[in-house]
Amino acid sequence: MTGRNRSPARTDFEQPAAADGAVAMKKIRKRFGGRIALDRAELCLHQGSILGLVGDNGAGKSTMLKILAGVLKPDAGEIVIRGRKAVIESPAASRGLGIEMVYQDLSLCESMSVWENLFLGRYATRGLIASWLPILDKGRMARETAVVLAGLGIRLPDVHRPVGHLSGGERQAVAIGRCLLFHPRIVLLDEPTASMALWEREKILDLIRLLKEQGCAIIMVTHNLGELFKVADRAAVLKEGRTIWQGALAGMAPDDLARMMFLGKV
Repeated sequence: MTGRNRSPARTDFEQPAAADGAVAMKKIRKRFGGRIALDRAELCLHQGSILGLVGDNGAGKSTMLKILAGVLKPDAGEIVIRGRKAVIESPAASRGLGIEMVYQDLSLCESMSVWENLFLGRYATRGLIASWLPILDKGRMARETAVVLAGLGIRLPDVHRPVGHLSGGERQAVAIGRCLLFHPRIVLLDEPTASMALWEREKILDLIRLLKEQGCAIIMVTHNLGELFKVADRAAVLKEGRTIWQGALAGMAPDDLARMMFLGKV
């Protein structure tokens, strides 16, 4: 981005109060070789709310989420989780802070069953002989999978069915259900309704609302501003790696965000 006109950085953003602040990312920098992905980017997420993270292609949205998820490390900046400074050096560290991310590609194994995808890498076992020879407790995992999905309003006829046979909306529900096994307080969603039919998108939006009702704080990256206004309370706008605006969506319209995203005008 060297030599390009950059949008001025804002420094007067609304900060969450100590009582309701889930996440604050301050002056985050990230460079990939000679390319600046994030340049003093800012983000505030309130507990029990939905924040839309928007921007043009290459604005740095997914990079922000991956830093929170522990997939990427920032070059500079500060992360505060529920009022305490945090160093997130790995996905395990992120998960330990109550953060879970659902990636745009969902990271599901299509040849494996629904329950196997939910428990992949954390299988439940039971002792066979004097509790020293563990075997997979497939029945328990299948039952718990059905319970988790039912709690999200999703009822699949067969949790033993391969994920590759499911619709796009059903796969997204499985990916979200998998992250809920860790009982997260903060959920990161990267383009949760991409490449879905309209009726499936509405189901996923209902699912996002349900996560909020259950007490999760959510950051949602999306290019669909109409959907964003249906579920989000606040938004943050990234332009060329910088946060140029964030605040409540009340009284705003999708065109207002689009103008900031593409023209950089606040």
